[in-house]
Formats: sequence, structure tokens, C-alpha cells
Amino acid sequence: MSHYDPIDASARAQWENLSPWRRRLFLFLRGVAAFLLLEGIIHWAVILGIGDGPASRFEAMPMAAQAAVIWAAIIDPIAGVGLWLRAGWAIVLWLLATLTQVVLGIWAPAGMTRLMLFTLVELALVVAYAVLSIRAARESDQD
Repeated sequence: MSHYDPIDASARAQWENLSPWRRRLFLFLRGVAAFLLLEGIIHWAVILGIGDGPASRFEAMPMAAQAAVIWAAIIDPIAGVGLWLRAGWAIVLWLLATLTQVVLGIWAPAGMTRLMLFTLVELALVVAYAVLSIRAARESDQD
């Protein structure tokens, strides 16, 4: 059996063909994917009541906060897997999920304090994504 794996070879060749800003964007999106997967796990832990005392139970949250937690628990892991696999729809789904969290946080801030930290981090990630993608596009235009 050969140590040559054509899938690894094609991925390595594609990595070597990426410009520096495209590599940074690629690594950044992998980091965002890992963050979204972790965030999804945390939201599922909230829904299931893992690690929470009786004061912060999911059932005691306002309805808007419950909806936001359920939305994030479903959408964030899907977007995370899509970003990890470099699917084109994943960025749109991630941006939609972030926008929804922002709107729910503004619309019904009661009970959303736990989600606001994730929302602020995701907004910072969206800004960083915009900067990285603009730089990568400019670099591609120069070539």
C-alpha cells in the first residue's frame, strides 16, 4: 500500500496555490467554524439544563430568549460544519444567524444576557471576516 493519498495531495496543492490573505481567510473561517460548533454545544447544554442551577433553567427563560437559544442551537452547528467544509452557503447562514441573534437581542433583551456575549463576539467576527475578505479580494485583483 502506498503512502500517497490523492485527496491529501490535492488539498496540499490547493493550499500552496492560495495567496497569503486567502490563507488567512481560510484559517479564520476554520476558527469561526470551531467557535460556532462550540457555541452550538453550549446552547444545547442550556436547553438540556446541563451544568445550570435551578435559577437559570431553560424553562424559566422568557419566550424570546428560549427561541434565540433554540435557533442558535440548531443553526450554529449547521453553519459551523458548512464553514469547516468551505461550503458557499455556510457564510450566508452564519451571517443570517448572527443577524437574527442581534435582532432578538435588541427586540427582547430580558433574559438574553448569556446570548449577548456570543452575539458581541460574533459581530466582531463578522467585522473581521469583512476585512479579511476585502483584503483577499484586493490581493486577487492585483494578480
